Amino acid sequence: MTQKPTRFEPGELHFWDDPYIAQQMLAAHLNPDIDTASRKPSAIENSVQWIIKHLHLQPGESLLDLGCGPGLYCQRFTEYGLKVTGVDLSENSLHYARKHDLITTYIHQNYLQLQLDQSFEVVTMIYGDFCVLPDADRDFLLQKIRGWTKKYFVFDVSTRQCLVLFSTFDYPEDDTTLEQYIVIEEDGSLSTYRNWFHDYSPETITAVLEKAGFQVTGVFSDLMGTSYQPDSEWLGVVASPHR
Repeated sequence: MTQKPTRFEPGELHFWDDPYIAQQMLAAHLNPDIDTASRKPSAIENSVQWIIKHLHLQPGESLLDLGCGPGLYCQRFTEYGLKVTGVDLSENSLHYARKHDLITTYIHQNYLQLQLDQSFEVVTMIYGDFCVLPDADRDFLLQKIRGWTKKYFVFDVSTRQCLVLFSTFDYPEDDTTLEQYIVIEEDGSLSTYRNWFHDYSPETITAVLEKAGFQVTGVFSDLMGTSYQPDSEWLGVVASPHR
């Protein structure tokens, strides 16, 4: 239980596979007073407005949101007239999304395995979803995104400036942290949950994107257009594919 795993070694289960944890995660997404699973409603609304304004998106244009959760961003993008597709691995979150948003197209799928024969004006990955990917999966997904987006890829990543809560292991040489949870059932069986998080700086994320065929067109402190500061806890990134 105390042995340090190798970097990005998977656990036995994912959070979204456990019904109880899935319910707790959804509750965290929907709690307007905390910033754990999703940002607060005002921040979500400000991000949506800024992305639309900054990218000059027009009603009828298309957007793909990877790791959409319960659709809190998707629903708002749809309300502004965009044609939105959301993808997530949590059926519990998507059940909520479909119940409260009848217009957005929601797909229950691991986005690493996602096959789409359409393209979008913009692809988004919001609130650090990019950070949980091992390097090989990250680079593989970037090639998929490069094929899906016509104009922009917009996402945010952590910079390691913030305090990481419940972290069990640290991998400073790779800018990676692990939150590991051991659940002991009544019958004595053990389940291991691992939540990996890879942090980035403006330089490292730019190098990753350039290698994948993207050009970084903007780096911010968030996805609301705040100018980047060296002590920012997050990076908001706008990139376009090289053609």
